[in-house]
Amino acid sequence: MPLWQIGRPAVDDFEIDRRVTALETRNAVDEVHRTNVGVRLAAIEETLRWLVRLIIGGLLMAGLTYAVQVGLMI
Repeated sequence: MPLWQIGRPAVDDFEIDRRVTALETRNAVDEVHRTNVGVRLAAIEETLRWLVRLIIGGLLMAGLTYAVQVGLMI
């Protein structure tokens, strides 16, 4: 038995392979999750950008409408 294994519980090759497979699977799932989160955040940012544009455009149009109505009443 090598010195680095003294005092450690015996782990067979099957257990090591199972753990490595579990870690690889978890890493693959996490990578896909991160990719999906990035895509979804980009879509949310784009939606918010258009929402802000619509709100600002609506406020500008309301101000222009008010200015035209007040100007025509005088």
